[in-house]
Amino acid sequence: MLDLYVTRTAVLMAANLLRVPSERRSPLQFATDAGLTELWRHAAPETRRMRLLQAAWEARTAFLGDADDDAHRYAAYLAEAANAAHQRGATRREEFTDRMDPHFLLAQSLAFDVLDLDISLIAVLTLAVRVPAGWQA
Repeated sequence: MLDLYVTRTAVLMAANLLRVPSERRSPLQFATDAGLTELWRHAAPETRRMRLLQAAWEARTAFLGDADDDAHRYAAYLAEAANAAHQRGATRREEFTDRMDPHFLLAQSLAFDVLDLDISLIAVLTLAVRVPAGWQA
């Protein structure tokens, strides 16, 4: 459980700092400098999957626009899937994060892919930056 809280706090702090207009570093460079890439690497794959799905649910109303790389495409797909679930009547985050649909399998694939952890980290940061009113506990 500690894994969930630590990664959530780190992702939220990074997202808040990435929103600052004077921040010129890319999300990956910022995460590397802040030690978040190492934390993400040591987090359990289940934790990474949950962070991706929770961030997608919280950012479901955010328009991500056209994606120019894999991380942004994955983030956009997950946010669109969360928005579609919400429009179909899902009112609680768990109705989205615990459902074994294609979005779940994508998040699982990203979370368990240890060779491309940077992609899942950038995707979760992309979503977290777009959470409109703060992340639910």
